[in-house]
Amino acid sequence: MADWQFWCHANRYRVRPEAVFVRPEDVGPDNPPTLNQAFHYRRTLIVAPQKTGKGPLSASQVAFEACGPSVFGGWADGGEIYRCSDWGCSCGFDHEFLAGEPMGIRHPSPLIQITANSADQAENIYGPLRAMIALGPLKETLAVREGFVRILGLSGLDDLDRIDVVTSSARSRLGNPISDAEQDEAGLYTQSNKMVEVADTQARGAAGMGGRTHLTTNAWDPGENSYAQQIFELDEDDTFVFYRDPDQAVELRRKDGKPLDYKDKDDRRHIHEYVYRGSWWVNLDSIEADAASLMKRDPAQAERFFGNRRVTGGGAWMDMSKWALKGYRQDVDLGVRLCGGFDGSDNNDHTAIRLETLDGYQFTPTYGADKRKAYWKPQDWGGRIPHAEVMAAWDEIATVYKLIRVYWDPKFWESECDELASRHGDKVFVKWETNRINPMHAALDRFRTDVYNPDSDFTHDEDRDADTHMRNAFIRSGTIDSVTLIRRYTIGKPFGEDHRKMDISMSSTLAHEARMDALAKGIDDEPQESFAWI
Repeated sequence: MADWQFWCHANRYRVRPEAVFVRPEDVGPDNPPTLNQAFHYRRTLIVAPQKTGKGPLSASQVAFEACGPSVFGGWADGGEIYRCSDWGCSCGFDHEFLAGEPMGIRHPSPLIQITANSADQAENIYGPLRAMIALGPLKETLAVREGFVRILGLSGLDDLDRIDVVTSSARSRLGNPISDAEQDEAGLYTQSNKMVEVADTQARGAAGMGGRTHLTTNAWDPGENSYAQQIFELDEDDTFVFYRDPDQAVELRRKDGKPLDYKDKDDRRHIHEYVYRGSWWVNLDSIEADAASLMKRDPAQAERFFGNRRVTGGGAWMDMSKWALKGYRQDVDLGVRLCGGFDGSDNNDHTAIRLETLDGYQFTPTYGADKRKAYWKPQDWGGRIPHAEVMAAWDEIATVYKLIRVYWDPKFWESECDELASRHGDKVFVKWETNRINPMHAALDRFRTDVYNPDSDFTHDEDRDADTHMRNAFIRSGTIDSVTLIRRYTIGKPFGEDHRKMDISMSSTLAHEARMDALAKGIDDEPQESFAWI
């Protein structure tokens, strides 16, 4: 394995220290087998460019799940031995466990599905798997049949112990309880091609059998709301993600601090060296030839396939590589003076609070005893944004920090703004309508300019949700100024893609505008001691 492949493999089989092995003879209604509950991660997601080795890695994982010690078998006292020969394999491998080491045993009845949007796509995994079976001792425990692989030496029933291929057109075995699913190119699974439904069904089938699901993909088009994108944006603790995102790599910067440009040949080479690192079989000159050719026809696709970047077509408001350069997570002391921005919704879009210190650090605060993030989605709160929660968050923020100015879009939230102004000051909570094209354009343009300027003092907290919303913000053209001939604009979701929320982009812009206006009025100056002479 390449180093990155081993890292993914090690995390896939990372055992929870508190895992308890239930022996087969003790399994019962009140004592289920351990299976997936032994592992730290119930799902893995690998995002890597083409030809980097995702397919062969998945094939090796399928083989291991089928006939290797892939199930937790308890903690070793020391001296226990796993022998492949005990399972009908003549490869000669055996392993003596050390005291305290997690032991592995073979799955008692594996049912594995290789998943792809099409049969050709499934060959990314199924092809290498057949070769691994044919060219080594795996053929003693795995038998390739017409359209599936039979797993030998267990129950002896084809319908129970087998490896199947599931595609959008070959879904007959979908819904079976499964021990493992390898979902290839999950960045192409969408609602329209029914593959999100397939993936969700497999996840339920795996949960019912104590199994797990594993995704591999190229970087996706954020405009398609693919299954891989949905899993990535969930940001769940029990999902392992391996993704060398060039937008987040500190090393991918020019000497002058500017981000690398994929259109530039030299910059593109540095990006390829980063995202293909460890895959020694990849010839970067060949990758460059393919990428340069595709750049002429479809630059966004070239960046996704070879540059490992999540990009869409034209019209995006924020250059995400420049946004990434301003990421710098830091702690904010209580009592610090800062400004804020708020663009709330009611029952469809998301709602978030963004704060910005007077020295330019922008972040999403937390509130409450459990340090809940000040970011709300309707689906998490019964279909509507919880106004009481939002108000509690603002009251706490106003208590623990020194709020100087907050710009608040009053749509759906006018009364709440009045309440906060009455409690914390009407010069602090200021209504700022985002539907005014001229001031909105000026605020958006100033914010983006400060993000792009390497010498500006603006930084942000690298919040993943903010990153997603910045990526989803697209320019909506307005009128042309008759004097300057500058076309004014605002931002919105891509047309017809209501799932791509961008509300944090507006709150961030308002927070920055509030801070810059506060500084312009001299609020940054500490109050001076006053004297009256008589």
